Amino acid sequence: MITLSYNGKSPQVAASALVADNVYLIGDVVIGENCTIWPGVVIRSDTTPIYIGNNVHIEDNTVLHTAAHIEDNVMIGHSCTIEGFVGHDTLIGNTAALMPMSRIGAYSTLAAGSVILDGKEIPEYSFAVGSPAKVHSKIEVDNPDHAMRTVGPYLEGMVQLLESYRAQGIWSRA
Repeated sequence: MITLSYNGKSPQVAASALVADNVYLIGDVVIGENCTIWPGVVIRSDTTPIYIGNNVHIEDNTVLHTAAHIEDNVMIGHSCTIEGFVGHDTLIGNTAALMPMSRIGAYSTLAAGSVILDGKEIPEYSFAVGSPAKVHSKIEVDNPDHAMRTVGPYLEGMVQLLESYRAQGIWSRA
């Protein structure tokens, strides 16, 4: 990983996090326990702090900027733009975007390619789609028909992948 200080602030990364060699972490960035940050991700805090909770998985080529705040147990897909608040136990689909000061509540899913516009909010337990994103339906976490709309199956796979990469010494901090 490439870490750079900005305005006297340096990234803080938990020892248990797995971060690819070509990830850029700039400024006031905090990354929690058991996270994975995949190749090409840029987390750039040059205007406001960026917080990433525990067990957060951010896939390749995603950009976090402008007051991004990610709670625990979150999966963010490939090539997303995150400039807002992501509640815990939430799934953000590939290429989706949260624009500045936007929010998605806990136990929600933002479908691939969807965009939450500046200052807009998606409530908890929502399956949101479109650009601009709108609530398509409510998510019932215990409903087996909604399993693929919840973060659980994705997180299980990422934890297994994290352990496999760690066992093979990929991106270790030796």
